[in-house]
Amino acid sequence: MSGLAALKTRYRPFICPLDLVLSEIPEGASLYDIGCGTGALLYLALKFRSVTVAHGYDISRQAVKASKAFEIEPQRFQVFHLHPEETPPNLSGYDTVTMIDVLHHIPLERQNDFIRKTVATMDSGAKLIIKDIEASKILGSCMNQLHDLLLAREWVHQRRSRDIVQVLQSTGAIVSQPILCWTLWYPHFQIVALVP
Repeated sequence: MSGLAALKTRYRPFICPLDLVLSEIPEGASLYDIGCGTGALLYLALKFRSVTVAHGYDISRQAVKASKAFEIEPQRFQVFHLHPEETPPNLSGYDTVTMIDVLHHIPLERQNDFIRKTVATMDSGAKLIIKDIEASKILGSCMNQLHDLLLAREWVHQRRSRDIVQVLQSTGAIVSQPILCWTLWYPHFQIVALVP
């Protein structure tokens, strides 16, 4: 892995609380990561949570290509490329689904529908973990906006965690209280939902 993909993969744990996400992934889970980038979280889940399968997708062909550097047996570790209009995929068969810093890259008018469609494709009792940037923390939210303008060349759409809780509750999911934390100047929330 080289270039920007390698840089983002290596330094992401300094700006994203992946340890918080990993703590919610059950040992031995079958894991699917939505918007997985190079597959770094999948790799960490294999190493530290002993997941049985670690699959995911990303809309970036470069990120999917870079994931090949992990060289893990393909039955357990797979990263797919999907076009935005193909997302979310069918998630039946996975007991844990993660969505890490994906939501704010989706156009605002599509976010609620994306969440509802994701839940609708998951098995009853499966766990959905959403980690994203907390929009109610204005200064930190602005710093993330700058980050995404520089690195992704994209204007993003951050949300308040309480609004995401309401969307998840509208699906009938059992939803945890959001956990808020900071890494450097980035404000994060994590929400865990159990699919009805």
